[in-house]
Amino acid sequence: MNLDYYRESVAHHGLGATLYHAAYRAANQLTEVAVWNALFIDQDLVDKSFLPAPGRPFGRMVDAAEMRPHVADPANVLTDRFIDEAIARGDRCYVICDDAGDVMSYGWYSTRPTRLTEVQGEPVLHFDPSYAYMYHGFTRPEHRGRRLHALGIGAALVECQRSGLRGLVSYTVASNFSSLKSCYRMGYQTFGHLVMVKIGVHHVWSATPGCKKYGVYIEEAAS
Repeated sequence: MNLDYYRESVAHHGLGATLYHAAYRAANQLTEVAVWNALFIDQDLVDKSFLPAPGRPFGRMVDAAEMRPHVADPANVLTDRFIDEAIARGDRCYVICDDAGDVMSYGWYSTRPTRLTEVQGEPVLHFDPSYAYMYHGFTRPEHRGRRLHALGIGAALVECQRSGLRGLVSYTVASNFSSLKSCYRMGYQTFGHLVMVKIGVHHVWSATPGCKKYGVYIEEAAS
């Protein structure tokens, strides 16, 4: 057991959160378990310091196909398969580039069921299409520390609500306290939880009652 890690965790996140993380790790010694916080944000909730304003980095919302040229640079963490699927769903991307047109930061937005390629088994996330699902946020390492990710979400939120959507939904791992703190600082609220337990060869997902309002649930991908 890494005692230094737990001492630092208690100092930064408190005893309750640290005990939760320890229990989470112990459960995963027995079988695969995942617990996610399902999150929501709109312009009433967002910290206004993250909304577009003069002097803040400027980006733009683009159709998925416009991100295809950036696949050529592996540092952008994009693939042709990813772009193809985003195009098929009609997803859009809010991208912030430097003066040379190179990617600094981006985030993706979908209003259709989305395959979670970052999760084992690649299940499908369903949600009410009157919201946009924010996913695959990325900032290149050399541009981190400038709040570009959060500023991009703030600007994308304005764009999405301007187009008639009600706000953004997303998720983060319930034991990732640093990520949750960042989300809450921005204005996100947790409306429910998504839970996965591996039983045999299947990943069984469930959603807590709070997810129903947003139409959020996860469907295990077909074999």
